[in-house]
Amino acid sequence: MEIIWHGHACFSLVSGGYTLLIDPYRPGTAAGFPALDAEADAVVCSHGHDGHGAVGSVRLRRRGVASPFVIEEMATAHDVMGGRLRGGNTVHIIRAEGLKIVHLGDLGRRLTPEEAGRISGADALMAPIGGILTLEPYPVYELCRAASPRLIIPMHYYAAKGSRRLRRPEEFLSLFEPGEVELLRTDRLTLPSPGALVRLLSAAGGAE
Repeated sequence: MEIIWHGHACFSLVSGGYTLLIDPYRPGTAAGFPALDAEADAVVCSHGHDGHGAVGSVRLRRRGVASPFVIEEMATAHDVMGGRLRGGNTVHIIRAEGLKIVHLGDLGRRLTPEEAGRISGADALMAPIGGILTLEPYPVYELCRAASPRLIIPMHYYAAKGSRRLRRPEEFLSLFEPGEVELLRTDRLTLPSPGALVRLLSAAGGAE
């Protein structure tokens, strides 16, 4: 399976020529990232905000091809007030090729033990690490430790040209022991892929 990061919290998962795109953003809403230029067979969104739910920014192929992905949705919240501040958030648990991929969306509260159990043991966990509008870096670190994913792919953080309100990835990385973290300066990753506890899928750009 190939994972392609388009910026912010937007990824393509490609398996057997089929593309599933997650959390497309609308031009101008993810500061520092260019307009989204992507096509897909299907799109899923964690919530409806412009930085995550801009389905109209994606060219849908509409080929009628069967999806190799099995998708499980887990309802959470965008904030610690149960969604009263920013609304709901959907965590997507995606399976294909014997792999389990979890995209946390804009998770804004800690997971319950039952929810944490549902995402545990993922082959790749896409986690927002920028704080401010989502969980702060340390609770995300704790979540990652408890869930024990094989790879952690940080997203939704300050990346060179984006909003300075968001935390830089170095703050999240500093929570790990020396030698645990490998920074990958790429926007593409192929699974299965051996590696360290944490690998950053990172490219030039920004986030908001």
